[in-house]
Formats: sequence, structure tokens, C-alpha cells
Amino acid sequence: MIARCMRCVLVLLTFSTISVKAQAWGCEGHEIVALIASRHLQPQVAAQVSAILNANPVSPSLKRFCRISGLPIIADVASWADDVRSEQPDTGPNHYVNIPLSATRDKYNITQTCQSGCVVDAIEKYTQQLKTSADAKLRADALRYIIHLVGDIHQPLHDEDNADQGGNCVPVEFEDEAARLTNPQREDYFPNLHSVWDSGMLESLLDDHDMTVEEFADFLDIRYRQRMQRWSSGQAIDWAWEGHDLAVTAYRALPAFVPREPETKAGSCSDNNHIGKRMADLHISLGGRYDNVGHPILEEQLAKAGIRLAALLNSNLAK
Repeated sequence: MIARCMRCVLVLLTFSTISVKAQAWGCEGHEIVALIASRHLQPQVAAQVSAILNANPVSPSLKRFCRISGLPIIADVASWADDVRSEQPDTGPNHYVNIPLSATRDKYNITQTCQSGCVVDAIEKYTQQLKTSADAKLRADALRYIIHLVGDIHQPLHDEDNADQGGNCVPVEFEDEAARLTNPQREDYFPNLHSVWDSGMLESLLDDHDMTVEEFADFLDIRYRQRMQRWSSGQAIDWAWEGHDLAVTAYRALPAFVPREPETKAGSCSDNNHIGKRMADLHISLGGRYDNVGHPILEEQLAKAGIRLAALLNSNLAK
């Protein structure tokens, strides 16, 4: 542990002198959030979390996408909500909230947006279920959802929509990989802005610096320790608007102008006057300037998610 922390200090010094690529959520991001949270749980809460999850483990028949062995159970189940989504597609809206990119908190009420489900309401629902349910399995499922969804709400592109499926319909060139058409009928492209923020950039960063998720969690815990106390408050709706504002920054930092689209939902990237094709025609290539904007957003949002997850569990499970 001492050697690992020393390495984190060295990486911290290195990060302060070089430009690195911004990264975000996927398997590694959710595991990092959970690992940071585990470092800030009260001892009795940490014991409860492990007991709840171990008593009602993930079904062995469920296909698991993220499988890094040896992680604490809180990190091992961090992407369970994505795994179970394939069997329960109606839970999909629980992972995001489609606040229009042009919206501002003083003029927009997300209640209507959340009528068919959203991450804000889901966090509140599962927190109540964890706190009050007498059913052990329901409590375990609620805990697994909370671990995942607190991560999701801190991914900025899960808190916005520009009639482009949260950036999924914005093709980009990323790390010399040109956007390619993956579904002509739906006009889907990959890589796209959402996939880059979800996983592409974090995976690249970890590879570039040969860091494990545990090492990166240690690094962030050291780097942001002084700010964590003031981050450990607020409600899910506050976190969503915070993420929305960062999504606005993420769009503004693009090397091509992306206009604010009408406040309408695109069922696919062929909708909204073929938004996927229109965005592809912009030939957006993400490079060093975009990294310099995105990297601090990535780091802070992962750290915030971890400390807020710990605070939420501490406040609802402490006896």
C-alpha cells in the first residue's frame, strides 16, 4: 500500500507538468468511483455494505461485462446495473436525465423530463428502498443501483441532451480513430462524443500511464482530499445540474461549432433531420486542446462521485 501511494504521488507530480487525455466512465470509471467511496465509508457502514452484497450476490447466470478479479465487492458490482439492463430494458432511463443542453436551472423544471424515469428519481427511489425495505434482496439490488447511478449522474453527458441522444449522435475522431458508420439505417457512428466520455478517454489514460483502477483511485484520493469535505453534500438534482453545466463546457470545447438543437428527443441518430449525418459532416477531431478542457472535468467528477457515494451511504446506513 505504501509503494502504491508513493507511486500515486509521483504520478500526481507528473500530471502537473504534462497534458494528458481526458477520460470517463465505463467499467473502470465505475470501479474507480466505488473504490474512492470505500476509502471514506465509516467502518460500520463498510461492514454493512459488504454484508448486504455478500448475502445476496449477483446471479451467476447474469452475463457480466466488467470482470476485473480481486476488487472489493463494492467495486465488483459497480457495473451490475448495466449488466442487468440487458434483461430489464425498462430500467434504461434510470441511468441519465435528458436536460436540454440549452436549458438553465432557473427556467427549466426537470419534473416532466423525469416522468418516464431518470437518474435523479432513481437515486432517490433506491436510497429509500435501501433504507427502509425489509426484503434483503431488494436492499442488495438497491445498493447495487446506488453504487452505479451515483457514478452515472456525474458523467456530464448523462445529464444533457441536444436532440442527439446525449452525444451518441455526435461522431468524433478520437486517438486517430476516425468515426465510422456502424448502422446505416439508424445513422449510428463510433467513436462518438458520448462513448469517448463514457469509456474511451479513461481507458486510454490508464493505458498511457500503466495504472490499475486501484492506483488511479488512490491518485485521485490524494489529489482531491482537501476538496472532498465541501463536495460531500447536495442532492441528486444538484449533481445533475452540475453535470449539465459541465456538458455545456464539453460541447463548447469541441473544435467545431455544434448548434443548440430544438428541445426534442431523437429516437435514433437518423431523427432530428438526420442529426447523426449532420454531425458527421462537421468532421470533429478531438485533440490536445480538448484534452486540456476535459481532463480536469473527468478527474473532479470521478472524485466527487466517490465522495458523494460514501456520504450517501454513511448517512443512510450508519446506526
